[in-house]
Amino acid sequence: MIHVLLIGAGAVVEEFYQAPLRRLEKTKAIQVLGVVDPNEARGRQIAGRFKRARSYSDCEEAFRSGSYDLAIIASPPGLHADHACIAFEHNCHVMCEKPMTTTVADADRMNAAAAKAGRVLGVAHPRRFYSNFADVARLVASGELGDELEFTYREGTTYSWRIATDAAFRRERSGGGALLDIGVHMLDLLTWIFGDPVVTRSFDDSLGNGVETNSLLALTFPRARGMMQVSWEYPLNNGLWIRGPLGEVMLDGEDLRTYRRKTPQGWSLIPTTTSWPTDLMPGGGKRIRPGNLSPCFDAELVAMLRCIRFGEAFPVTGVQAASVQAAIERAYEIAEALDCSWLPDDEQIAARAKHWKASRQ
Repeated sequence: MIHVLLIGAGAVVEEFYQAPLRRLEKTKAIQVLGVVDPNEARGRQIAGRFKRARSYSDCEEAFRSGSYDLAIIASPPGLHADHACIAFEHNCHVMCEKPMTTTVADADRMNAAAAKAGRVLGVAHPRRFYSNFADVARLVASGELGDELEFTYREGTTYSWRIATDAAFRRERSGGGALLDIGVHMLDLLTWIFGDPVVTRSFDDSLGNGVETNSLLALTFPRARGMMQVSWEYPLNNGLWIRGPLGEVMLDGEDLRTYRRKTPQGWSLIPTTTSWPTDLMPGGGKRIRPGNLSPCFDAELVAMLRCIRFGEAFPVTGVQAASVQAAIERAYEIAEALDCSWLPDDEQIAARAKHWKASRQ
């Protein structure tokens, strides 16, 4: 039985983690023994949903009081590196919520600590369990769309995430806004399909010490180039469109079990085939093709447990996530004020003067 420590008891734990953890606890695959959160009432609330879990106000107290095999880190991103390194010091494997952290230096520190401890550092990107992206990643790797691909990837919606604190909107706590929240998922998927990214242009609308609600990146990869747009403010024409000399594909983030493919005969709706284990049976046992985001967390937790028990590869390692972190850090380094063409000229000038990068020069 794998003993689990939850570090962070915020909205993502209540929304997505607690149900699959309770299910896995009932099968005796795991036992949640501790929940860490500085909000003691919140920590007690989440701990009370597991049979033997105790709540703690900080990590050191939790590790003094118990022994764990796996730490699941769901604290604010600016704390991920410190919490992961403490867990590695106590010989824990770590599954860290996205974004891995807020700086490349912290990502390197986490990877070094994992290597020194000889433990697994997995980064939680549940969209890696979208069947349509898995199938298209193989399609691109096979060369069936040709080389020198182009893409357009957009994802936008009105921000509606239920939050426990204001950390997401403070740059010193979160590290960034829409790009680091939603964009990190998008960059991870693009990296999965095309290889390591290079950011060539970056635009956002963050003012002062706040975080961006809109971000636009120009990107190049070893096999592709294109643009990525993300918004916390309004809906976009969401989805990934890949164009190549031998064909095209379109992926809809809402329909995870199909994608559209264009060949000389026209467009077709293609059902997906990739699936993942839902239990700890050697060889796989039952499998799932998630139809929405929620069961992706089940599959991801099982993948982490299988990684610990059987040595199977976890979808996103700390080293892979550090590549995405480097791209995000570069995007912030070269960020320019996003053009607000609907504003009068004098208001555009005023907005550019208030851009967060202008205030730091």
